[in-house]
Amino acid sequence: MFAFSRFLLYFTEVARQGSLRKASEVLHVSASSIDRQILRVEEQLDMPLFERHPSGLRMTAAGEILLNAAKNWQREFGRVCTQLDDLRGLRHGHVHIATIDAINRGFFSSILQRIRGEYPGISFTLTTMSNIHIANALTSGDADFGIMLNPQSSRELLVKSFADLRLGIVVSSQHPLANRESIRFSHCESWPFIVPAAPLMLADPLEALINSSGIKIQEVARTNNIHMLRSLVRDDVGISLMCWLDIVDEYRRGELKFIPLIDSVLKPFTLSLCVAPQRQLSIAASMMLRELESFFALMQSEELLA
Repeated sequence: MFAFSRFLLYFTEVARQGSLRKASEVLHVSASSIDRQILRVEEQLDMPLFERHPSGLRMTAAGEILLNAAKNWQREFGRVCTQLDDLRGLRHGHVHIATIDAINRGFFSSILQRIRGEYPGISFTLTTMSNIHIANALTSGDADFGIMLNPQSSRELLVKSFADLRLGIVVSSQHPLANRESIRFSHCESWPFIVPAAPLMLADPLEALINSSGIKIQEVARTNNIHMLRSLVRDDVGISLMCWLDIVDEYRRGELKFIPLIDSVLKPFTLSLCVAPQRQLSIAASMMLRELESFFALMQSEELLA
């Protein structure tokens, strides 16, 4: 529940899983971010909440007390939400969401699953479109809100939330570059390269990198399909340029590695949650929009996808 503090979300999941790594996989937040939140509160309380062992984490007596209190708070808040849902008529409703293809990954479906768990009476239609078609769907009323990459500025679109997503070089987990923490594009000259072609938005930043660096890449393949691009890199055919959003699920499974590019010519992609300002959203759509705004804020502040 987004109404609760980030710490309580992290703490209760770590207590449930008994592991920072497992909690990280469920929450889609880095284990280091979760650990920092817990350590900060332990310092404020001047007592540990977990005993840290090689086999995992075990709650202390203080942790047990806090967990019981957190469960009571969540139950009480759930009852309040139920009463408010009845008051607002949120028991039923349907929401139309238009998204770019890149967002339709496991991490995003888990967010929708979490929202559905809190509001089981609300269903949704999820339609994959290009940026242009998403904008048209919003202005025509065919979609309640859309998730776009680098939307064009327009009076017909209002950005409710956004998150900047870094670009980087993606390699297989066995690749010699896999352990690098950052890279310049010029260092890619000696490696076989898979070129993302138009209409993929990656084509433009790749051209800018080639022009600014002056290098000649060793092109071994070219594709305009992001799924094929991921597969070719995963099979070690070559390396490529991608956005973190493109490979987040594969990264979490340990199949691909993301190396941030530090070339100054490169600008991050912006993932935006957009609506048509003149459109009056239903109560159900407004609720889901607020939940996704909270998700975007968490993504930006905690670098959920970085």
